[in-house]
Amino acid sequence: MTIIHNATFMMECEREEEFIRWFNGQLSRLGTLASARLSAMREAGGIDYTHAEAQSVAFQCEFDSVEDALKWRNEVFADVASDFMTHFAPNAMVFTSIFEGISL
Repeated sequence: MTIIHNATFMMECEREEEFIRWFNGQLSRLGTLASARLSAMREAGGIDYTHAEAQSVAFQCEFDSVEDALKWRNEVFADVASDFMTHFAPNAMVFTSIFEGISL
């Protein structure tokens, strides 16, 4: 079973490059992670990201269990999320979700 932890960071569109630089500086705090990836939204609901009110950037990584993902989120990621809010507020938010991979 593959468990995917997703964190979606939302910010003002013009701050995407600043966010990527900031996030790259946070990577050492996150530890060694399986299949880590960062993706920027380019279209949603037929709307190109250059016309959106906010930009979303998702960070995903994989864990062996939901318990491991929750532990990492609460003990490691929470501080990074808090720092994101401090740095990018007031027009920013971050939310997390956990997915289970399904074989096709």
